[in-house]
Amino acid sequence: MRTKLLACSFLILAVACMPCFALAAEQFGVDVYPGAKEHPGATQFLKEGLGVQGTAFHTSDSVAAVVEFYRAQNGLREVIVSDESAMFRKGDEVDVTVQSPWMDMQSGALMQDCLISFVNRK
Repeated sequence: MRTKLLACSFLILAVACMPCFALAAEQFGVDVYPGAKEHPGATQFLKEGLGVQGTAFHTSDSVAAVVEFYRAQNGLREVIVSDESAMFRKGDEVDVTVQSPWMDMQSGALMQDCLISFVNRK
């Protein structure tokens, strides 16, 4: 009986959290690179330092791998791509930037992983 109660509780919790998981997989109608994790400091800088509606993620994958992922996304157009950075745009509202290395504005450290930023320009 206790096992069934625990299983039911887990299922209810999982269903209740599904909208959170769906939100984490997409930003402003654009897919988040698989396995990328939100970077709270960079997100805070976008919102408070730059005053934009945005979210930042980071991954240990290369810029080239991330660029290929976004090149394959429907509705995104490539604005600029180089070895260390890229920018994609969805309509006139959403910018996706990819960069490595990048400067962590909180610590001043030069980060070697790949930063992916989503900004809603509405």
